[in-house]
Amino acid sequence: MVPHDDSLLLGFSSPLFRDSRGRLLAERQTILGLKAWRENFDRVTAFSICRDGPAPAGWQDAEAEGITAPEIETVALPNTYSLRTLLAQRRTLEGRMLELMQSARYRTFAYGGWIGDPGEIAASVARRHGMSHAVWFDRVESQVARAETGDTAAARLKTNLRAAVFSYHENRAARLADLALLHGATVFDHFKDIARNPYQVEDVHFTESDRVSGEFVAEKAARAATGPLNILYCGRAAAMKGPRDWLGVITGLKARGIAFRARWLGDGELLDELRQAATGAGLTSDELRFEGFVSDPEKVRAAYREADLLLFCHLTDESPRNLIESLHSATPLIGYRDPYSAELTGEKGAGILVGRGDTSALIEAIAALDADRPRLSDLIHRAGLSAAHLTRANVFRHRSEIIRNQLNQPRP
Repeated sequence: MVPHDDSLLLGFSSPLFRDSRGRLLAERQTILGLKAWRENFDRVTAFSICRDGPAPAGWQDAEAEGITAPEIETVALPNTYSLRTLLAQRRTLEGRMLELMQSARYRTFAYGGWIGDPGEIAASVARRHGMSHAVWFDRVESQVARAETGDTAAARLKTNLRAAVFSYHENRAARLADLALLHGATVFDHFKDIARNPYQVEDVHFTESDRVSGEFVAEKAARAATGPLNILYCGRAAAMKGPRDWLGVITGLKARGIAFRARWLGDGELLDELRQAATGAGLTSDELRFEGFVSDPEKVRAAYREADLLLFCHLTDESPRNLIESLHSATPLIGYRDPYSAELTGEKGAGILVGRGDTSALIEAIAALDADRPRLSDLIHRAGLSAAHLTRANVFRHRSEIIRNQLNQPRP
């Protein structure tokens, strides 16, 4: 029997790490998210897989950061992405999942869709026991799998098999869940006709205090009137982000003789390849820097604020937070069109969008801005007026209201 309290069971996708001292380490944005959920529910129980050993940069001691029971309880699960672990512990894990679900009034699971994904296991248990639940998507994993294919026939076959598994699982989860929380217009557009009960929501960790002031916007717009273009991207150097297209645009701008300073903030499996390609293309360190992972949020905010434009080349259906974060810093969006980017730029006209994969059009768009600095300054002003409603407090409150309203409804 579900208790009549205000408790939330939350599955999140970022893994926990347990260090040699037994401390649970969580990614910084996961910690911020858990605190935001706690502001909207009396009690939050959150689970994810846990790995032993040193955590990546950006992970913090969860208890030291205020993630403590009973207000926020973290449940460390075995790494079920390991097939051996999954086969050995699935029955025990499903029993534990059922106990957690029975102790919470509301249940929502971040969804990956691969075999052993905790969100998939939790949704399966909920379906089997007829328990109301929501699934959360911030990208289409089957498309991500296809974007990461190799060049050989064997690699393409493996990619197609992985994508088929993702597609089957994610479509089933969206179709059978009582509620599908779909981050951003692009992900919503993909799943809206598949999900039983789709709702578009947003996700961002910038707060009202992170937005730049009107005075800052005016100074930034004036500064952009002259000098090299400051071009930025913040995110992982992964195939789905289109880093090869991004570098192709930068290389094309250099060939056009346009002066710029470009930066890519973020780690990823393609980072070394990009650095080598940039060197081979003759790009100097003054023109382009791949800075790797930046753990200091103040440095990330400073990079957004210093940029004249955010150049993005996303190749799959996702709704990345960096576009919203850019607008909070009065940095216009120049990149590939999809429903998410079109909705954000459409609010105030704070960007230029081209068809996905059209790097030539991006080169032309940026070259035109370089030649028309009043237009660039106008886009900066428009960006500074955009996305004011998209703050962490607002988006988590909105999501929480949907969960309360929709997971209280009887099944049809």
